[in-house]
Amino acid sequence: MPVSKYKSVRDVLLTQRGLAFVTAAGQPADAEKVCAVELELAEVGYVVSERLRRRFGTCSSTELADFLGWALSALTEHVGGDQKHEPLFRHFPQGVPDNTKELWWNKVLVHFLQAEGQPCLFCGRSGTTHVLNPCRHVVCDHCFDSSNYSACPSCEHHVDRASPFFQPAQDRGRPLENVRFKVVDLAESEEHEAAKLFVSLCERRQALSPVDRESLLVILREYKSRVLDWLPATIPVRENVAIVFGTLFQECNSDHVLPVARRFMTTATDVLRFIAVASGTDGSLLRETRFMTVERTEAPSRFWGDIAKLIGARAPGPMRRAVTIPLRVCRFKVAKLPRPLRRAVLSLLDGMHRDRLIEDMLRHRSYWVWVGEFLHPHEYAARFPNIAAAFQIVRKKAPDGTTAPRFRGWYSKLAQSFDGRDIDAMLAILDERPGEFARRIDYAIRVAGDDSRAIDRVVESFVQKVPTLATPVLLTLRSHLPNRVTPARVRIYWPKGRIAKGASSTDERPPLPLSAIEPVCRTIDAELLHRFAQKPAFSVCVIDDELRDVTVPFNERTASAAAVSLPRGSRVRVPLEKTMRLFLHWCQPAQGGQPTDLDLSVALYDDAWQYIGVCSYYQLKLKANDNQVIAQSAGDLRDGPWPEGATEFVDLHCGPAADNGARFAVMVVNNYAGMPFSRLERGFAGLMIRDDACGTHFDPRTVELKFAVNGENGVFLPFVLDLRDRVLHWLDVQSKGQFELNNVETSSAAITKICPELISYFESGVRPAIYDLALLHAAARCERIMVRGADVQYFTRRSGEDRVAFHQRLVAGESDGNWSPPWAANPAPILAFLYRGDLDLPEKSSSYALFRERVVPTTSASDLLS
Repeated sequence: MPVSKYKSVRDVLLTQRGLAFVTAAGQPADAEKVCAVELELAEVGYVVSERLRRRFGTCSSTELADFLGWALSALTEHVGGDQKHEPLFRHFPQGVPDNTKELWWNKVLVHFLQAEGQPCLFCGRSGTTHVLNPCRHVVCDHCFDSSNYSACPSCEHHVDRASPFFQPAQDRGRPLENVRFKVVDLAESEEHEAAKLFVSLCERRQALSPVDRESLLVILREYKSRVLDWLPATIPVRENVAIVFGTLFQECNSDHVLPVARRFMTTATDVLRFIAVASGTDGSLLRETRFMTVERTEAPSRFWGDIAKLIGARAPGPMRRAVTIPLRVCRFKVAKLPRPLRRAVLSLLDGMHRDRLIEDMLRHRSYWVWVGEFLHPHEYAARFPNIAAAFQIVRKKAPDGTTAPRFRGWYSKLAQSFDGRDIDAMLAILDERPGEFARRIDYAIRVAGDDSRAIDRVVESFVQKVPTLATPVLLTLRSHLPNRVTPARVRIYWPKGRIAKGASSTDERPPLPLSAIEPVCRTIDAELLHRFAQKPAFSVCVIDDELRDVTVPFNERTASAAAVSLPRGSRVRVPLEKTMRLFLHWCQPAQGGQPTDLDLSVALYDDAWQYIGVCSYYQLKLKANDNQVIAQSAGDLRDGPWPEGATEFVDLHCGPAADNGARFAVMVVNNYAGMPFSRLERGFAGLMIRDDACGTHFDPRTVELKFAVNGENGVFLPFVLDLRDRVLHWLDVQSKGQFELNNVETSSAAITKICPELISYFESGVRPAIYDLALLHAAARCERIMVRGADVQYFTRRSGEDRVAFHQRLVAGESDGNWSPPWAANPAPILAFLYRGDLDLPEKSSSYALFRERVVPTTSASDLLS
């Protein structure tokens, strides 16, 4: 499923950076038309900056209309407002049946017994029944409110709405909402802004998120070979090298691309990723998923047989139906590789260090065996002997069938040194690859055991390698190591894959000695401060204390594409006195699709994660003991036909839920039947925070979170609401679930294991927070710092205080006397790390804002690691 459908770089810059491009060449329009444009933007939750308003005043009516049409389309699509959102019960939140069981029996009886031309089974009236197409169910417009339903009341599939059964619903109107508007600012040069974004994406120190990857692809496809002039000196992430040059290879003349690409591709995996991207994959070298459709015969369930007997109907017989099975393979459809290109690739590979070449190829053996069928390396064995020999080892045999020689690589030697507890050999091997040393420093210290001299040698050797390590690695170690003095409450692993599945276990590792941790952390802090000091300096920095609960992005490749870049593990405050409206939208493909039933549910649990209740398709209303509604569903739609798709809503009232013993409310998206998430034309879900539950079902102004539904797995757990602490825990994980028929009941064991474990894991501080990163930047780059929280704290760098000492004082919270914020009287640029962009910053300021409002952020969380 496509991550996004940006039409141009302009769309990317508007939705991701809040930048608009407006030309003014005609006769200026009158002020009323400018006001009309602003009002139209406010209808989707945006306001314009003063600079943009002044530019509007010089635009003609045609130019204003062109801008408005483009901006509204891009901004509404960004939050999902471009789709039709009509639930099963059109009167929602009114019109939802109180008794789900009674409604279900009515649907069963209609399905089996109601016939065309007969009086209604329930009310006995004649002439009130209608046959719906194509499902052929016969429904009564007296017993089923025809103005309330949007699909068949019996099977809940979409049908022809031309039937006289369906009556028009009343216009719902615009809800009355207290809206937090987001600002849109004027930018002058689209190419200049595109180049800045391109460079920042290339300089990232970790894999790109789906949204950032799509932004990079849009720039590459629009500007093509012009981006070669924008390339930075290095592209740290290998996968990004492949995205850049593999995409350019598709879009440009290969003679222009390959000479530049050779400078950036230094390993065999770089070359393999390049071929993979040029062939149309994402270059991650994760197993590709193919889907096989098979037919199988199924006996009807005993349940349906009992129902048939009870009502005197004929028992259903065996059914044959198509089932889609995902297969994961290490191959892809390889792009056409002309002979000159094959020679260039083989020449590049042949020039690499032989042992490293072989070892690198063995890491992705299955892919290389497949790609080798298209490279034909043995045609050029005399010209490129190294790569020909490497392919023999990868294939385990020579072209004549003789067995390839045995190869012993770096990882094998390292494992042997670990097993033998040979400290000298271990350190000699790890010194060759500092990145691998960083990933194994915890284990290396444990290998040293209780020998203090051996531990000191490991620490001393690692400290010397710290300047060569990537910033994200150092920041992760800085949070991980201090937590290793005691066993963790739970140990979480993040297996490599296209989606996040946090595997867990008990922590059986022996604690690390403090004497080993402290010198490593001191060195890391000093190195990070040194690196950040190379960035532009500012006099003043503003930091929001709420960023303590926002995690520094990690494992971004598996993050759900989202309108708000909320890193996994973050905790954000939510106003639980308002209505939490959860939404889910999906659409089947126009060709080759099948009916797909996704379900949106909210499951409630107490303090001990004991199940309290659910609001779902089998419990449309969840009520308290005093009959007060805790949550209610807008109904279950069982297919999402192209092009309109289907939308489900659930309203959660947090106050009544908490009053009745609920502590945690879990949003659950289940794949009940049909196609996997990733094969749908589109799929997304999210959260609106509503003051007015009536009015338009979907109000783009109130969308707090909107994220993609992707992957093949059956159960998606986006977030947990803590009703006591008024916090949303953003988890963004999936559970395998069942092959089909997933719901909260079948997923309860996974929910009550995954959610509390991940909440505990992230609350332990094992992952760094944006606040920690902000303090490092502030101490390295600024003279005065203001920390905004319940109480405002002011810090000023003292005479002779170096950045290490200043940072230690910031962490300890040893503030100085108050000083007046300077941006009102002296609008010099400042550095700002904001939870909500509620400050009017001077021009040329550098800012990060989790939720941008009055601020147009210039950096993302990932940029702070570059």
